[in-house]
Amino acid sequence: MKFIFTCLFFLALSYATFAQQNAKYTIRVIDRSGKATRGSFYAAADDGLTIIRNRKDTIKLSADSISALYIHRKGVAAPLAIAGGLTFFVLAAKSDKLVESVVLIAAGVPVGVSGGMLIGGLLSNKKHYKALQAKDFPLIKSNLQKYTVLK
Repeated sequence: MKFIFTCLFFLALSYATFAQQNAKYTIRVIDRSGKATRGSFYAAADDGLTIIRNRKDTIKLSADSISALYIHRKGVAAPLAIAGGLTFFVLAAKSDKLVESVVLIAAGVPVGVSGGMLIGGLLSNKKHYKALQAKDFPLIKSNLQKYTVLK
């Protein structure tokens, strides 16, 4: 039991150190034809956006072709899902009854993981812009720059 609490303590400590890093955001851009482009949000300009796809390709999208933007923060849901699953696992380890432990692991861990994912999805910073026109980009550029890698 001490081993489990020691592991949970170090997991919480490592999460606290990762929380001190700058937030990274992903973006999903919908163009006029309905095609979606996903990637890391690199930079915003008056004439369009720069996105990094798969950590390799850099794509510059013009403001004329963009109809909607969806921005959300990376790395929020996974730690909460892990914490939710570990909560039920610790409860199962504390239980003296074998049947109760098996039920808590078999049913509780998936419930804890899905609950953590739900809470993480609700807590992540989400921003969306719909029905964008090319003339809107100079107006929203200052707001978009707080979500980019380049500040």
